[in-house]
Formats: sequence, structure tokens, C-alpha cells
Amino acid sequence: MSALEERSWAADDWSAPRAAIVRAEGLRKTYRAHGLELDALRAVNLSVARGEMVAVMGPSGCGKTTLLNCLAGLDTIDAGHVLIDGVDLASLSDARRADYRAQRMGFIFQNFNLLPVLSAAENVELPLLLLRVSAREARKRARAMLDAVGLSHRERHRPAELSGGQRQRVAIARALVNEPAIVWADEPTGNLDTEAADEVMELLTRLNRERRQTLVIVTHAPDISARAHRLIRMRDGRIVTPG
Repeated sequence: MSALEERSWAADDWSAPRAAIVRAEGLRKTYRAHGLELDALRAVNLSVARGEMVAVMGPSGCGKTTLLNCLAGLDTIDAGHVLIDGVDLASLSDARRADYRAQRMGFIFQNFNLLPVLSAAENVELPLLLLRVSAREARKRARAMLDAVGLSHRERHRPAELSGGQRQRVAIARALVNEPAIVWADEPTGNLDTEAADEVMELLTRLNRERRQTLVIVTHAPDISARAHRLIRMRDGRIVTPG
């Protein structure tokens, strides 16, 4: 992509109508335990455009992570529909839904979720191996992604030998290595100091701009949400700003 194209992409007006890669309609999620019911999501409607970076904010317990898990098919819903790239997740069996996530989605978590016995390159290539990509091709693509996140010199290091920011960069490389349609990030800077958090968000912003990668980021930090194209606020299981 040329520098001119990058500037044009970065300056795009995200308030204009665009084709949605994520569409949720009337989402309801209720947790039941010990005879009690908690409405975690209440008739949530949401649309995310292809290539958009969206931040989801709200107080603890408002349903942010539940929303992300339901949109990604990690949790079931009690009512409504979720379409990812035109596919209704509820129409898929558990096995097919898991396959769809592996092929079309990437995940970034607060706690990194790296396997401690594997090197950086081995952690990044793991999703490809699970998709039956050849070992040679998986390693080639893992190295390319580590280079893209600035960690080619650390490919043989295990997580314990990396800083928090470096571990999250490995997690980002792992999330992107299968070229997903969308990446879900749940508090991706929650375990990082200010400097490392800023570096990780600079990286995510650059990858969004250069690769047109769709990102949905759950966060409690205003400085993180300020980098997104759009902010969605939640309260008591509802979206209180336009979704």
C-alpha cells in the first residue's frame, strides 16, 4: 500500500454507511444460578464495518466481555442473531462454529494465553498447525508475523524470557497469523505498564491501518478507546451509544 493510500485510509469517515462484517440483532443473554437470573445482555443491536476499529467501554459488570464472547460464538445467546461475514453463528453446530472461529477469527486476551513450553514462533504457528497447514508453511508465516510485530529477533524465546509487552506482541502475531476476518481483543493492555500499553496500541493501530484489519476492543481505558474509529458505551447490559 502506498503512503498516499495509507493516509487516505486513515482519514476515512467512519460515520458513513459501510458494509458490516459484524451484525447483531436483539441479543439477549441471561445467566441463571441458584434460582436467580441475571440479564447480562438486553436486546443489544450492533454493527461493525469491515476494517473498522471499535472500542467497547463501560463499568465493570456492564456486559462488555459477555458481548464480545457472544459475538465471537464463545458463549451462547438466549435470543437474537449474530452474523459474522454473513454467517449466522447460531446455525452452525458446535464443531463447525469452532472451525469457523479458527479460520475466520483471532483473539487477544489480557493474560496473553501463551503456552509457556513453546517458543514465540511455536506459539504463533500453533493456530496454523491446528488448521493442518504444513509445518514448513506455518513456520514461514509465523516468522513473517513476528517480523511484522517487531519480534523477529525473539522467535526462539519462550514467554518467560519476554517482557509483558513482548508477550502481548506474540499474542497479537498469533491472532493475526491466519489472516482472520476479525480480531476480538479483551482488555489487551490490562496487564501492561503505560509504556508497553502505548506500544501495543500503536501496533494495533498500525495493523488496522496497513492491513485494514477489523478490530473490536473491550477496554476500560479512555486513552485506549480514543484510538478507535468509534466508541460504544455499555451500561447494565445495554448499549447506551449508537451501535
